Amino acid sequence: MDAKTATNCSIAANFTGNLSLRPAVQSVPLGPEVSPFDEFFKFAFGSAIYIIIASFVTVLANGLLLVVFFFDPLKTFRTATTYFLIGLAFVDILTAASQEPMYATCFIMMYLGHPDTLATCTPLLSVGQVIAVAAMNASFLIVLAFTITQYIVLASPLKYGRRVTKSRVVICVLAIYAYSILFSHFPVMSLTEEIVQKIDNIFHSITLVYVTIIFYILLYVVFRKKMAASKSLQEHKTTQDRVRDNKQTGVERKFIIINFLLIAILFLTSQPSAVLWIYRLYSNEDPNTPRVLIVNLMLADNLLYLKFLLDPFVYAWRIPRYRRALKYVMRCGREEPEETFSDRVMAKVSKSRETVVALDFKCIKG
Repeated sequence: MDAKTATNCSIAANFTGNLSLRPAVQSVPLGPEVSPFDEFFKFAFGSAIYIIIASFVTVLANGLLLVVFFFDPLKTFRTATTYFLIGLAFVDILTAASQEPMYATCFIMMYLGHPDTLATCTPLLSVGQVIAVAAMNASFLIVLAFTITQYIVLASPLKYGRRVTKSRVVICVLAIYAYSILFSHFPVMSLTEEIVQKIDNIFHSITLVYVTIIFYILLYVVFRKKMAASKSLQEHKTTQDRVRDNKQTGVERKFIIINFLLIAILFLTSQPSAVLWIYRLYSNEDPNTPRVLIVNLMLADNLLYLKFLLDPFVYAWRIPRYRRALKYVMRCGREEPEETFSDRVMAKVSKSRETVVALDFKCIKG
């Protein structure tokens, strides 16, 4: 192995940081012929292919979400809480269109032993690091704010529903952007890198995620109470009432599945990274060994990329009304989408403040 390839090995330790702050560059002792990072380079190349595909799908899915938002013929996605999802879509697109291609390019260059790997990837790594930290923290914070807002509106629609306005949601999203960008620049400020890493892991990757899960659970509890209250108002059961009860049971079952899905995706895509960061920060083992880097890459970084990819599908694409609106937009309005009974009911009750729409379950009368 030549000297340039050996130098490329030394930078390999800087490419996996769970989309967060990278460890300091360390020289890697190499033998005359075999590099201990050869196996990592193979995994890095496979990860680069995965990242390229994930990046393309993420940009496409989130781009279509923005298209539907700006040209929505059904006017379904112009509610206040929708702006949280739009803010999340911009974060996903930024990451998929910039940071992910940077890392994929450098992984491929390392695998090929390109002589310009160090010169090319050092600045790319620095920029990608800032983007990754800001994007991931903004993503967690937006999901938390969206969930808290849904809980507040569902719990007290008449009291707090009017306070959730588009302007306030936009201000909240912009504040999250500002905080995330500021935090991503802490390593170049007065704080030491180790302190920033610990704050980032404990507060953003662990605390925010578990607080969000708690609000998912509270959201379900309130949802159950609303459903029970709706059933108790029906003193005499008619055939129509029984049909309505069956529909409510189906809605409740669907909400349970969706709630569990959201919790599972959030937990499984974020916590492997958090656990590995704890290991990197507090273990005596060298965090830049090939074995640790491979685990980091496959079980942490790639899962975080998966979160950006799944966001539009979890929060928008699974909703039938979104798919109908997208179909209508893609046809350039040549075919008027059919208005269903649930659409008409939704349009009527949305004029009063007695109905809450949380995620995609239809209507819950308070």
